[in-house]
Amino acid sequence: GTAPTIELQQQQWDSALLGNSRKVWIYTTGGANPAQRPLAIMLDGQFWAHSMPIAGPLQQLTDAGSLPPAVYLFIDIIDREHRSRELPCNAQFWQAIQQELLPQVAQSTPYRQQADSTIVAGQSFGGLASVFAALHWPETFGNALSLSGSFWWPERGNPHGWLLQALDNGLAPRQPLRFWLEAGKREGLILQANQQLQQQLSAAGYQVNYLPVEGGHDALCWRGGLLNGLQALWSKPEHPCPNP
Repeated sequence: GTAPTIELQQQQWDSALLGNSRKVWIYTTGGANPAQRPLAIMLDGQFWAHSMPIAGPLQQLTDAGSLPPAVYLFIDIIDREHRSRELPCNAQFWQAIQQELLPQVAQSTPYRQQADSTIVAGQSFGGLASVFAALHWPETFGNALSLSGSFWWPERGNPHGWLLQALDNGLAPRQPLRFWLEAGKREGLILQANQQLQQQLSAAGYQVNYLPVEGGHDALCWRGGLLNGLQALWSKPEHPCPNP
């Protein structure tokens, strides 16, 4: 039999705060009670919507019971120039998402508005942005999924980047954040920065899954990592045992 056609719902997000407009795509994988569906925000949305379409695998994993029925929000980068300005540690970008985009999405596609089930996912600068969002707005984003996150930013020669320095200086909200970090063993600077981040987040008491994977800065690694990370972050036990 032929696979059912995967329909992404496209919307326009006109941001007053950012002074720009872009496409976003929404994909839902079913769910009897719309208000119970968790939300996953995909940065570099055009990549996961079109270049490496992820909706089919998401639906298959949901049908198999490996993922809960959920709402996936794919956010376009507009272009590389916007991406390099909006994704690395940009508070205004996340304020605009929370004040403008998420209310717009909730109107058309209700979802469970709880931090503990909301995931932000991204690769490279998007991975950096995901962890930045969780650490700065833990009341909205309780889970960050980072693939080859650029935690060296802003200085390519130094793995100990701005966000790692912020953690050194006490940026560690009290909420129970959860992180999934993946980096390629051939990624040099990115691998070093991810190892440092994992140590800092663990030391701050957060739940961290850290996986160095065979590979480099590679879209195929990211696809597997994204699907694995979503399953891990959403399969959490309701009452995890505290670490002894």
